[in-house]
Amino acid sequence: MFSLSISSSGSYISVAIHEEVLVSSSTVLSKNGTTNLLMQTIDELTKKSDIKRDQIQVVYIDIGPGFYTSLRIGLAVAQGICASLGIPLIPVNGLDSLAFAAHTSHRKIFTVIDIKRDEFAFCSYKPVPGGVIRDSNPEVLNLDGLKDRFNEDNQKKLLVGNWRKINQKILNKNTYIKTASPEFVTSDQIYHLGKELFKN
Repeated sequence: MFSLSISSSGSYISVAIHEEVLVSSSTVLSKNGTTNLLMQTIDELTKKSDIKRDQIQVVYIDIGPGFYTSLRIGLAVAQGICASLGIPLIPVNGLDSLAFAAHTSHRKIFTVIDIKRDEFAFCSYKPVPGGVIRDSNPEVLNLDGLKDRFNEDNQKKLLVGNWRKINQKILNKNTYIKTASPEFVTSDQIYHLGKELFKN
């Protein structure tokens, strides 16, 4: 079964085709994502993979948080493909996909996604066998709010997502935080979490 996964929530447009394993993928820097660029990327991947669009049986879409216009473009394209083919569209939360992709067994995971204007979407997770579970509800925080979350206890934490956009002074003062990959949401991460959601 071929699947298409799309992430266009931030500064990158990321598209992947899977058939249990990765068939083909592309990630393109696009600060102001466009419908044409996303459609062109999908067309290039299907041609490169030698598959027809009607062979795709499910689409996984990054529903954010992220940049409003970029999210709207990704969702509109995904809905159009699913409506024309009569296939399911599986929404995947970007914060969850980052935490799911972060590999740790002993640190609490913090995920942050830049949503512009010095604000960040934030959520914390506990590692559990086979994955992660949310330890807090997602919220929108400014830099002071993030600093408070980082300093609320002395537990070891793994910070993933758009942490390079955070003032390094905030991070350098906290010895309990380790920064790591992934640094942004990709279509591959959306696929892996989306596949689990689709099964359930």
